[in-house]
Amino acid sequence: STTRDIANLGNIKKFNSNDIDNIIDGLIRIFKSEKYALSDQVKILESLEHGSIIFWQKLWARVQLSETIKKLIKSKSNRIEIDVAKYIEMMVINRCADPLSKLATSRWIDRTCYKVMKGYHNLNMNVEYFYRSMDYLLSIKDDLELALYTKLKSLFSINVKLTFYDITSTFFHTESCPIGKKGFSRDHRQDKEQIVIGVVTSWEGYPIKHYVFEGNTKDEKTVINVVKQLKKEFHIEETTFVGDRGMITKLNLSTIENEGYSYIMGVKHRQSEIHEMLLYDDDNNKKLFEEYKNLQIHDTKLKIKDFILWKNHSKFY
Repeated sequence: STTRDIANLGNIKKFNSNDIDNIIDGLIRIFKSEKYALSDQVKILESLEHGSIIFWQKLWARVQLSETIKKLIKSKSNRIEIDVAKYIEMMVINRCADPLSKLATSRWIDRTCYKVMKGYHNLNMNVEYFYRSMDYLLSIKDDLELALYTKLKSLFSINVKLTFYDITSTFFHTESCPIGKKGFSRDHRQDKEQIVIGVVTSWEGYPIKHYVFEGNTKDEKTVINVVKQLKKEFHIEETTFVGDRGMITKLNLSTIENEGYSYIMGVKHRQSEIHEMLLYDDDNNKKLFEEYKNLQIHDTKLKIKDFILWKNHSKFY
């Protein structure tokens, strides 16, 4: 092997630790290299949350939500000066990473990498901007949901052979909500005004569309519009619509069938005339339940409709 002298730095025995550091610093300046630091020389001045934010940003970017929001907002008005997409992104990622109120979210930003991230660090984090962004978001809600559904269908080939529709309610402490009404409360707070929320999802659980209704809206009153929108706006030509027993009416079932859809619905307990036909055999008046994984199942057909029942031993008798 060949030995070459690169540089002569003198007799190492005559150097102390400061001399060595000075030599290294000098070489860094000469070669314009990045300055290094030893671990015992590093002091942590601040720790910002970043891992979860980067993860959710990747998903956000994959479905191109910022681009879609900007495009839709621009189609509404060219006079909107705030970056709505970025404020919405921060609120959505907060809901995924550390759910907080809008006011608390504006403060949460200061504890995250958004504080120093390019394109975000210079945004005004006053909570007013988050509320204004939500107003703009509401104006494009329907178009955004359709665009997001189209993107999800392209990326993940979501299955809409089954579509699930469910309803819940949430109460709040205010008297200024125009659609807040007293109604059937899933939270058992009949004393409070509430809103009713409906959500349609695919078989895998991907959201397709959501609705917000007045707090006294009955489940059965929401179905027709939902079914028609799935067909007309989302162009879902074939699906089995799954709903609960609070949605079953003759008009709703007729509408679902007229749109070319099948359906799976619960049967209300008070529909006793159906129960009698289902629970007893016409010939020998005996119950026709079969055992299946500790459930007693009865599958029968009445007037071209299939019914499947299961029996809860603790409540049936």
